[in-house]
Amino acid sequence: MQGPLRSYDIRERNEKLILKLIYDRGVMSQSEVASLTGLKAPTVFRIFASLENRRYIKLCEAGKEVSERKGRKPLFYCIDPDAHYVIGVDFWAGSASVVVVNFDRTPVYEELVDFPKVLDAQRVVQILTDLIEKAIHSSKISAEKILGIGIGAPGVVDLKQGSVLYYPRIRDMVDFNIRELLEREFSVPVYLHNNSSVIALSEYRYGKAKEFDSLLLILIRSGVGGSFISSGNIFVNRNQTALEIGHTVVDGKGRSCWCGQKGCLETELSEDAIVADLKQRTNLSSLEEIGETLAAGNQEATAVLSEKAVLLNRCIRNLYMVLRPRAFMIVTRRLALSDFFSASARKSLRSSGIAAELSQVTDLQSPEVLSDQYDPIMAGRGATDLVFDPFFASGSAAETIS
Repeated sequence: MQGPLRSYDIRERNEKLILKLIYDRGVMSQSEVASLTGLKAPTVFRIFASLENRRYIKLCEAGKEVSERKGRKPLFYCIDPDAHYVIGVDFWAGSASVVVVNFDRTPVYEELVDFPKVLDAQRVVQILTDLIEKAIHSSKISAEKILGIGIGAPGVVDLKQGSVLYYPRIRDMVDFNIRELLEREFSVPVYLHNNSSVIALSEYRYGKAKEFDSLLLILIRSGVGGSFISSGNIFVNRNQTALEIGHTVVDGKGRSCWCGQKGCLETELSEDAIVADLKQRTNLSSLEEIGETLAAGNQEATAVLSEKAVLLNRCIRNLYMVLRPRAFMIVTRRLALSDFFSASARKSLRSSGIAAELSQVTDLQSPEVLSDQYDPIMAGRGATDLVFDPFFASGSAAETIS
């Protein structure tokens, strides 16, 4: 049970509340903050002075209309972009990306590197360490201004421990504590989440899904992952990432999966499975050729992908029954493939099942189905929010103290 709040705790909470208001609104005056929060004017004045003295905020009248009333004109403040910097990283078996953003979330540095074909967990951390060190050096930011590092990692992630519990495509990445190693190296807080989640977060806040209040994202790469966001919150269970939809059984007589089951979705829908089946029935030899093949109207390729889409649609309909998201998004490394699957899923949802029935008897719309191409830089940007969110979390409610 949490004990009573000390005056220091309340002051810190009120500071975070005001800083978050300025952060979200862009430009604010002290009188506006006092009106919105109910804090006393002297308290607001003291907090503004403290935030300005610590260079979190600065005078900034851009975008505000000048009052025509007589008397003293209000002073407007905005976030100082140079107050802090956050590093976001996204990695999987094929590559890693790093993004550095300033305190108003503007990217100031980004880089993408491919991984060697043979690597293990320790080698991955060394590559990530080198990538982060280069980002800090190239951005010319001082160590004391780094607020933290956010990591989008593959596999099942333990958020509390900062560990990848299991990811079979990188050797020895089993109960592997990335947070401990990187915090020891850089002496800043490190936050870990699944890559599907940071991609979903980025799409939800900055990308194609920002108009929807709930989103279920499906990421198809070397495996198939998922993430559900509702009202800004990523769904997790027991401090672990959930929605390992790649291991939803869609064909009990299908291919054997590394998880021990047969007919898991990712045995049919991973990149390797898609390319292998296309090779058997077409001249296609790599994922990069899918766009041209579809554009050329190759009937055999369309037939293969349509068979894959049927399995994916079955999974999507089941997920809709359980979670009822306002939108789905399918993300692959080729936009043509994402578009193909999303078009099929959209048609499936609108023509059959509860989504179609509800749209006929209520004012509820069928879920939208979006598509996008995997963007490692955008994923890295989503990872930076793993740092920003807890930083501002204590400012969720105001408590007055003089």
